[in-house]
Amino acid sequence: MGGMERPQRDFKGIWIPREIWLSDQLSLMEKVLFVEIHSLDNERGCFASNKHFADFFGVSDRQIRTHIGSLKEKGFISVSIQDRNKRIIRVVVKHAWLKAADATRLKESSAGLVHKWRVPSQRR
Repeated sequence: MGGMERPQRDFKGIWIPREIWLSDQLSLMEKVLFVEIHSLDNERGCFASNKHFADFFGVSDRQIRTHIGSLKEKGFISVSIQDRNKRIIRVVVKHAWLKAADATRLKESSAGLVHKWRVPSQRR
């Protein structure tokens, strides 16, 4: 690996969700960059540098900076700075996907709430 440590990733493979793939708001580079950010966005966020993305995609740091700015402006990602120099990129919730186990658990808990809070019908 040549001394360069790879960031931890929740690897999603090469599948690109329909909403991203068919988006006419995004260029092809923005689509693949979004998916790469998503795969690196764990519970603490994505900490990958522009250099990491530039090396990964074989483009310049400047191009990555432009694409990240565009994804942020279009509302697909959020970018924050902590401790003056630590950038954290997160996928915005409306473009995030639940893991199958989490989706099942959410469905079960919401079904339970529906039954718990159901208002009895009043017949006359």
